[in-house]
Amino acid sequence: MLLLSDFHVYALVLISVVTLISILLSLKRKANFPHMTGMIMSMFLGMNVGLTAGVSLGTVYQGDLFFSTIVGMAIGILAGALCGICFGLLSLLEGFMAGLMGGMMGAMLGEMIAVEQAIVFIKIFLVLSVCTLFLLIILSTPNLALIQNKSWFFKPVLTFLLVGGVIVLGNSLNKEIEPSIPHNHKQSIQATSEKQKEIQTIVIETAGMKYSPQDIVVEKNSTFTLQLKNSDQIDHDIEIKTSAFTMIRESNHHKIDHNMIHLHAQPQMTSELTLSMNEVGTYTFYCTLPGHRENGMVGQLVVK
Repeated sequence: MLLLSDFHVYALVLISVVTLISILLSLKRKANFPHMTGMIMSMFLGMNVGLTAGVSLGTVYQGDLFFSTIVGMAIGILAGALCGICFGLLSLLEGFMAGLMGGMMGAMLGEMIAVEQAIVFIKIFLVLSVCTLFLLIILSTPNLALIQNKSWFFKPVLTFLLVGGVIVLGNSLNKEIEPSIPHNHKQSIQATSEKQKEIQTIVIETAGMKYSPQDIVVEKNSTFTLQLKNSDQIDHDIEIKTSAFTMIRESNHHKIDHNMIHLHAQPQMTSELTLSMNEVGTYTFYCTLPGHRENGMVGQLVVK
């Protein structure tokens, strides 16, 4: 699980502001909207807000899909329903269901993909959410009033500046959680140069569908060996979704993926890998075999 970054706070605040402005515009201009248009707008807002919130929370609370799904759906439902109620009962129901689906799908997406990939989706959904405001203005403007004077031509420019500002500000806040390639390369060189130092060994035993211990603590940039000792009669593994690590030595049972740490152990066997963690935070590890995580095979790796 990652710490709540400035970028994720920015995303949640922005969709809240977009929702509030959309409700005010809907109340002010609802007389100019046909019923079908109102339903489409409430669905558009609810879906995009739900997706943005769901992916953001699914990324921050990886390992707790229930929580991120419930909160993501609640935010999407609130946005879609409040916008929809301005146009009538059918629009309210349309916004309610769109927000529910958006929050649910977004949370699942944030849970399944790597952090860097999730950030890309959040940016896309943020831009779509902001576009709701322009759609509300355009669709509620009579055709004869589209171009009244020369000042109308400033509107596309202002639209471009607003959407561009959203993207630029989001990128600037996202720098702190997007590791660059040169930085990873430096960490790899540093870890290699410190091989002569004593390497900490952390043993996680699986017995009775449980990890022991369930909470482990390591220092940032320190090299340690992670051992998975499987004392059960069935396969188990450990997976952590993150790219903030440097692999020193890989096991034959390690799934090679730069966006996750994955270690597998067959029954009554032990496998290991040596690595270092490059970012401070709390990361959830769990067993990916069907049903194992649901039965309690979940733990936390704390990097200080």
